Amino acid sequence: MAQSIYAIQQNVMTRVGIALIALCLLLAQQPLQAQKAKITIRMATLDNIQYLYLEDVAKFYGFTYRISGKDAILSSRYSRLVFTKDKRVANINATNQHLGYAIRIFNGHFLIGRVDFSKTLDPILRPATLPRRNVRKIIIDAGHGGKDPGCQSGGQSEKTINLGVAQKLAGYLKNRGYTVYMMRNSDMTLTLKQRVDAANKTKPDLFISLHCNAADVASASGIEVYCATPVNMPPSDSKTVSKKACIANAYDLENAYLAYYIQKRLVSTLKTTDRGARRKRYTVIADTNAPSILVEMGFLTNPNDRKLLTSQVRQSIIARAIAVAVDQYKESVAFPNPRLVK
Repeated sequence: MAQSIYAIQQNVMTRVGIALIALCLLLAQQPLQAQKAKITIRMATLDNIQYLYLEDVAKFYGFTYRISGKDAILSSRYSRLVFTKDKRVANINATNQHLGYAIRIFNGHFLIGRVDFSKTLDPILRPATLPRRNVRKIIIDAGHGGKDPGCQSGGQSEKTINLGVAQKLAGYLKNRGYTVYMMRNSDMTLTLKQRVDAANKTKPDLFISLHCNAADVASASGIEVYCATPVNMPPSDSKTVSKKACIANAYDLENAYLAYYIQKRLVSTLKTTDRGARRKRYTVIADTNAPSILVEMGFLTNPNDRKLLTSQVRQSIIARAIAVAVDQYKESVAFPNPRLVK
């Protein structure tokens, strides 16, 4: 059984301006393999926000570009991206991804926020540009616990479900060779500060916080995965821009990749409502000094979601899907094998 980390540590525009910008040099560590020449991406400033021309972004990635009604569609043999006018959600390869800024149209051209390109789209599409790192030590944070039950509905408490999935996830990850620490391995009370302090003392390579969702309406259902909001981007549930940096911003690229691919793996495995990978500065992921994501595994206030969340089989499926996504992340950020480098 994975150790309880906290127990261990207790013991021992109005104005429009148009410019040209060569983002393949500014925002990428290396060019796409398919691209031989530098691609120039035009930029427009609307309401003091910098946007990029989606048709140029398509060229940058070697995608075809077409407009269908309110949608701009970028596609290739293996990918299909859909961006909708005035919407803050894009569909990237059949998975919903929340954007900081709504897609705009300027002089007939579709635009995407520059920060959405650099901090969301590019790390998802080009994992080869992610910082290289080893992924060995993982902290699993079962949300709530003890005196804090989390959300409650239908006679079920979130804290119990979170711990059940956390323990199953720990087992899958340990079997894959990771060193796993549980923030809590029993029904104990921990403050958010205690969780963050414990995590930062342990210096993990990855931090995963598990939660169940709740809503005022019983019809709300599905999966959401969060990572911290970058600077100069609003969170998914607000239009207020985050102006100050948080600790997690050091890992913006890894966080975007992780949140998207865990969302993708969970939705495709569970065949549930895709509420999209999102941004928000929840304390445990904003203040932890490691790539960090928070998973909302379903709505306890939805009868069908609740029935599934309390199923041991369903909990195992959730845990296994997250473990598979962690493996994908590990491989994507691994250092090159010297034996394979000529």
